[in-house]
Amino acid sequence: MKRKIYILILIIFTFTYTKAQQLPQLSQYQLDDIIFNPAALGTKTSDRIVLHHRSQWLGFEGSPITQFISYNGSFKENMGLGGYIMNDITGPTRRLSFNAGYAYNFRITKKMKLSLGLMASVMQYGIDGNKVTLYQSEDPSIYQGYSDRSWKPDVSIGSYIYTDDFFAGLSVMQLFVSRVRLFKDEPFTATVPLVPHFYMSSGYAIHLNDETSVTPSIAMHGTVSSPLQFDINFKGDYKKLVYGSLTYRYKDAIILMLGTVINEKFAVSYSYDIVISPLRKSNSGSHEIVLGIYLKKKNKRGRSLI
Repeated sequence: MKRKIYILILIIFTFTYTKAQQLPQLSQYQLDDIIFNPAALGTKTSDRIVLHHRSQWLGFEGSPITQFISYNGSFKENMGLGGYIMNDITGPTRRLSFNAGYAYNFRITKKMKLSLGLMASVMQYGIDGNKVTLYQSEDPSIYQGYSDRSWKPDVSIGSYIYTDDFFAGLSVMQLFVSRVRLFKDEPFTATVPLVPHFYMSSGYAIHLNDETSVTPSIAMHGTVSSPLQFDINFKGDYKKLVYGSLTYRYKDAIILMLGTVINEKFAVSYSYDIVISPLRKSNSGSHEIVLGIYLKKKNKRGRSLI
């Protein structure tokens, strides 16, 4: 019984504490933006597959590890199709999701388009009791692992205005406001509400010359029950071959990123988060690597992978 009580407390703490931010945090979100805005589907100059890995707060026991594989493609002239698979592990908890989306692009002016997108998702929330380490053990039953999983469907919507040099997006994730129920067959039940998340982003490319550009941008996200968090980013690229960025995440981290394009087929980038919050005393920072694979090019205006 003690183990059941401990696990119940752990579940409530883990999910309730993260209620303000239940979705993974990414530093290179601009390279994989369909994860946070389905309207970004079909808005790029090339269809592509993106592999994304993030190890957050290295050295902190049970720190988040997140992987994505996504596809952003187009269909006909003004439609986007794609989706992603996410695997997110934090301590004994895990989220595994499968997501499929559709977007339609409207032409506003000769250079500007508006995209509206919808993403359908099914996510498995689970806890592995065998990964729970307790400080004290007085009951023999405490070593018996209690684990459970729960599947939940959900929907996200988004809008995205863009030209070759400008973008602005707004999206809402987890619209269903579902409740995750774990250990339904046990004497106790853990119930965790899933709250909607709001994401906003905008940026504009400033061309210094024919080969070099700098793109300042801002991204904001939050929930109805938490303060708005934001990133300020400056990204530069040279000949669309080498690119890098400097990001300030409010009261959390300074992020350095560097990447390159290989043979116009692959884009590889790495970023490092220098933690400036109180957590800096217990970890050595966060690492993130992204591999983009270019597929067919489209004969229409859009934004590049980088």
